[in-house]
Amino acid sequence: MIEQGQFMPRFRSDVYPFIHPAKFRGSLQGKVAILTGSAGAIGQGLAESFAVAGAKLILTYNNTPPPEGFEYRCMGLGAAGVSMIKCNVSKLESCQQLIQQVLGENSGRVDVLINNAGANGLGPMDAQNPEDFMYDMSVNFDGPYFLMRLLLPVFRAQKSGCVLNIASRAGTVAIPYSTSYCASKAALINLTGCVQKEMDVEGLEDIHLYSLHPGGIKSAMTLKKYGEESVANLPEKARGWFSNTLDFYNDSPYLNGMVCVALATGIAKDVLRGKYIDVGQDLEDVLEQKEHLKQNPNLYALHTSFLGGLPNGGIPPGGYQVPEKPFEFPGY
Repeated sequence: MIEQGQFMPRFRSDVYPFIHPAKFRGSLQGKVAILTGSAGAIGQGLAESFAVAGAKLILTYNNTPPPEGFEYRCMGLGAAGVSMIKCNVSKLESCQQLIQQVLGENSGRVDVLINNAGANGLGPMDAQNPEDFMYDMSVNFDGPYFLMRLLLPVFRAQKSGCVLNIASRAGTVAIPYSTSYCASKAALINLTGCVQKEMDVEGLEDIHLYSLHPGGIKSAMTLKKYGEESVANLPEKARGWFSNTLDFYNDSPYLNGMVCVALATGIAKDVLRGKYIDVGQDLEDVLEQKEHLKQNPNLYALHTSFLGGLPNGGIPPGGYQVPEKPFEFPGY
């Protein structure tokens, strides 16, 4: 609940002035950006946004390549170059081959990694084929981990680099029948935060990472997951949970795309690096609260809250008044 007088950012569903493409035109010239999962609605929105920014694009896909002519559209929007490479991000060997090829073709340089490839099933956890469950985990978490691990030495050598992990609100809440998706996205959000802490400890402030909720976008994945056929396969009592879910998926993929471009330029790295960001929140409004964000490290981060404000580990405020008497186990 929002308390009276408490600041709340404006909420957006499409591109707005602070992240307008005209503002960021050519802002990433000379930069090399790898984008996984480039064929879908979210991926295409990301590719076009980074094209406007002038980046050289490495667009990866697994089974389905981007639509015919998409390369030329990105070039027309301002991309310095476009390469399309098949990569199964769930496999380490495929990720290794991708990075080796990209580094070889770009003089050992990569500046931006956008982990967008995703998998998202719907159904009871105990009924899901374990191989399908682990595939979701592999695409959503293992792939970003593999690529981050392979590129971090490059970023360290450059003393710069940006990682944008397309996570989900699902990584911050518990949603029934979406266990593999929620679990993998929560892990991805925490992976982002942990690696950023490592960079900060080492003083590598120009290596900045973010995890993002891209908004509610009617992608092929969400249309399939929440379509009538998929919902009909749920237990009868569960179908009402998802019967009108798609009614809330009305955000533009360019909203996510342009927020990612803005973050990649470093516009928010001093206060939001390592954080989880909902792209629907007006970025200008959020950044205006810089001092409040610095004073409240749990904002835009995964955390757990307890009754009475008890800390997550450690000694409660004020300390223990009287030490507990040692208990002799089993002590019936």
